[in-house]
Amino acid sequence: MKVLWICPLSNSKIREYLKLKRNRVESVLRNLMKIKGPAYSDIAPWITNGIIEFENFDNIELHVVAPHKGLAKSLDEFKIDGIHYHFIKSDDDRLYYKVKRKLGKSIKISYKGNRKIISRLIKDINPDIIHMYGAENPNYSIAALDIDTKEYPLFVSLQTLMSHKDFKANYPISDDEFFLRSKVEKEVLKKTNYLGSTIQGYREEVWRNINKNAMFLGTYLAAEQKIPKTDLDKKYDFVYFSSSISKAADIAVEGFASACKKYPNLTLNIVGGMPELFTKNLRKRIEELNLEKNIIFSGRLPLHEDVLKQIQLSKFALLPLKVDSISGTIREAMSAKLPVVTTITSGTPSLNEVRESVLISDKDDYQGIADNMIKLIESKDNNKKMIDNALKTVSERWNNKRRMMQLVDAYSAIIEHHKNGTPIPKEISVINKESFSE
Repeated sequence: MKVLWICPLSNSKIREYLKLKRNRVESVLRNLMKIKGPAYSDIAPWITNGIIEFENFDNIELHVVAPHKGLAKSLDEFKIDGIHYHFIKSDDDRLYYKVKRKLGKSIKISYKGNRKIISRLIKDINPDIIHMYGAENPNYSIAALDIDTKEYPLFVSLQTLMSHKDFKANYPISDDEFFLRSKVEKEVLKKTNYLGSTIQGYREEVWRNINKNAMFLGTYLAAEQKIPKTDLDKKYDFVYFSSSISKAADIAVEGFASACKKYPNLTLNIVGGMPELFTKNLRKRIEELNLEKNIIFSGRLPLHEDVLKQIQLSKFALLPLKVDSISGTIREAMSAKLPVVTTITSGTPSLNEVRESVLISDKDDYQGIADNMIKLIESKDNNKKMIDNALKTVSERWNNKRRMMQLVDAYSAIIEHHKNGTPIPKEISVINKESFSE
């Protein structure tokens, strides 16, 4: 079976093979403006995890197409451990768009170059199935609009759903960016009837407002994360970490401030990308709360492994959510044996269905968040039980090998349905609209 993934991806192993080059004019401008050059960091660890499993599948020829910053040429291709990689230089990685973005200007881009290269790659590779991870990132997902879905079955896994009614109110995003990304997302989800998600809220939104004929397969991301062992002493009480701290660090700080009223010497380590305006406002709020000495920023770390080591310097994880159903950070903290305080979303209550694995409160209830933090501080005996529970939950729900084998079964079912109209077996966990009540 020849499978083509279209997805986000970067990791240290990949970057050793990529030919990366910084634009000379950009370097001069950055020096004049005293702006640091962008550091390359790991992206989408669930894709890396999935690839690791596919390296051991003899019956699969996997091709991965992904945009990557800083490429010296428009296309960089190579093969590692049996996996074929095709990295493209994204249209929005050009100097013109970088300058506009830095100046806060609106960016309108059609990604014609990206679409052209990806379309050519699809034709050259001629896969049995195309699997796109996420429809919300137009620098690659817009290519779905050019795919002949009569010739190629297109399967789209939802990483999030920007078109969901609650997304914009809870996510730091400009009107222009939201309009572009949600527009492309809807167009992509209308393009194919094969979608992957286990989240009921996402399915209902798609059926109601985007694609009433969509067939959902209950596939999962390769979300099980191996945690590097570290024997370092704990330096902080709590850690908040995310790819971008703008996701929910503001909620974490408010909950932390409430907990500090009872325990004024608590510490919080904040790890992740630091958008300029959000970080400026957050630091201002921290000053108002007189917590400058209690909260330590570590910024964005280059390797995902660095992040996993950094979080183990804390005793507990403080991971409120605004949009995500269950974030990768929660899974990683649970795997790293950090008791977790989080907030209610469409997915987090399910973590406690079998056993209490995390502590949950409403995202707007800062005192409730603080109470759960204090519970961890004061209930050391119960913490060990929570850690054991969390590890069991992770093992049951997110086993990468098992999930990727299930994904291959889903591929086979989709291909047969696409070619011959063969019904997709119930054991593939097809969720159809018959079970949905409008």
